[in-house]
Amino acid sequence: MHCHMGFRTSDHVQARWTWGDQTTVQGLLTHLLREEYGTFSLAKSEAGSSMGEILMFQINLMYIEITPVALGLALLCLYLCYTNRDSNLSIVLLFTTMLLGYSLFFSWRANLDITKPLFLGVVERFWMQSNIVVCALGGHGLSLAMHSIRSKMANKDFTIYIEWIFTVALVAHQIHANYSVCDQSSNYAVDKFAKNILSSMPQNAIILLRGDLPGNSLRYLHYCEGLRPDLSLVDQEMMTYEWYLPKTAKHLSGVHFPGTKWNPMATKLPDGTVTFNLQHFLKVNENKETFVCIGLNEGDPTWKKTHSLWPWGCCEKLVSKNAIFNAEEWITLTSNLYNWTEPYGKFDLSSWEAIANEEMWESRVRMAFFIFDLAESPQLSPSVKNQLYLYSYQLYKNAIGKHENHPINWHKNYAIACERMLRQFKADVDPEVLLKDAIKHFSAYAHKATDDGQIEAIWQAVDYFKGELQRLKKLKGNVR
Repeated sequence: MHCHMGFRTSDHVQARWTWGDQTTVQGLLTHLLREEYGTFSLAKSEAGSSMGEILMFQINLMYIEITPVALGLALLCLYLCYTNRDSNLSIVLLFTTMLLGYSLFFSWRANLDITKPLFLGVVERFWMQSNIVVCALGGHGLSLAMHSIRSKMANKDFTIYIEWIFTVALVAHQIHANYSVCDQSSNYAVDKFAKNILSSMPQNAIILLRGDLPGNSLRYLHYCEGLRPDLSLVDQEMMTYEWYLPKTAKHLSGVHFPGTKWNPMATKLPDGTVTFNLQHFLKVNENKETFVCIGLNEGDPTWKKTHSLWPWGCCEKLVSKNAIFNAEEWITLTSNLYNWTEPYGKFDLSSWEAIANEEMWESRVRMAFFIFDLAESPQLSPSVKNQLYLYSYQLYKNAIGKHENHPINWHKNYAIACERMLRQFKADVDPEVLLKDAIKHFSAYAHKATDDGQIEAIWQAVDYFKGELQRLKKLKGNVR
C-alpha cells in the first residue's frame, strides 16, 4: 500500500492533495513515523492521560461493548489452552501477545486527555482492534469449554445444540444492544456541515483550514465530489511543513505564496527555504477574500497589524483594518448563511457530529457575541456603543426566541446583554422586560452550568435584579 502511495504522490502524478512527502525514503519514513506530530503520538504537543488511566478506560469499554461474557470466555480460553496443552496454544499465545503489546504501546503513546469526550471518542476507535482479538479468543474459549463438557457427557449432540444456542443468543444480544448505535446510514451531519460552509463562501475565496473536522470534511467534498471548484483550500498546519507547498501550491490556482513554508519569522534559511508569515501572505493575496475555518494558528500574530477577524458563520473573514465595520450591513449579510436543522444535543459528545452540531449552533449567535465585544471597546463614543449593544441584544433575543433547546451559554450571554441594555435607558426597550429576562436567563444558566466559577456572583446578580424589578413595579404603581 505504501509503495502505491509513493507512486501516487510522485512528481509525475498530478495529485491535488497528499498527507506527506512519500517520494523519498526519508519522506516516507517521516510519514509512517508521524514525526511531524510527534513520533507515533496521536496529537502534536498534547498533554494526555496517564498510561494506567487509558488502560482502565479500555477494560471498562470492553466490559460495556463486548460484555463480561466475552471477556470471561477469553480468560477461559487462556486457562484451558494452558491446562489442556491445546494444539492451538502457540496461536493463542501469539494473539495474546499481540493484544497486550498493542494495548500497552497504544496506552503509552496516546497523548490525549480522555476526560474530554471528543478525545475519548478518538481513542476508542483505536480499541476496536483489541476488541476483535478478545472476541476471537472468546470464541475459541467457548469451543474449548464445550469440547471439555462434551468429553464428559454421553449425549454429545445435546452439547452441540447448547453451543449453537449460546452463540446465537450472544450474537443476537450484541446486535440488539449495538445496532442502533452503529447504524449511521442516515447520519449526514458532517456532510451537511461541510456543504453549508462551502456554499456560504463567496466566489474564488481562499479558505485557511485548521483542524480535522473542517479540514477533512471540506477537502473531501471539494476534491472528491467536486463541490465549489472555484475555492482554494489551504491547510494552516500543513503550510508549516517543508513538503506541502512544493507539492500542492501548483494546484491552488490564483493563490500566491511568497515563500515555500509558513513561519512567523519571514526569512531565508541557509538551505534556501524562504519562509513567510501570514501578514505577507495576506498582502500578496489582497485581491482575494480570505476566510479562516476554524480559528487561526496562535503562533503567528503578524496578521493583527493589518487585519481584523469578522464573523462569518462558523468561520471568520480576514478584513483589512482600514475597512469600516457596518453592523447592520454585516448582520444582513451573515444572518442566513446556513440551513441547519439538527436539534441541539442530538449527538454523542464523543463524536465529530457533536462538534459539527455545536459549531453550527454557536454560529447563530457569533455575530451577537462579536458586536457585544466590539461595544465593550472603551474608545467608542456612547452613541455607537448604545447602538451596538442594541444590535447584540436583538440578535440574542431573536436566537433564543426561535429555539427552545439551545446551548446553555446563550442564557448567560443574553442576560448580560439585557444588563447592558438597562444601562443605556433605551426608550424603545421596556426595562421591566429586560429585568425579567435577565433574572430568567441568569437563573436558567446558574441551574444548568454548575461548574462555572462565577455561579455565586450570578446568583447575587439575580437577587439584585429582583430587587430592582420590585422597585420598578412600585415606581410604576405610584405613577398610576
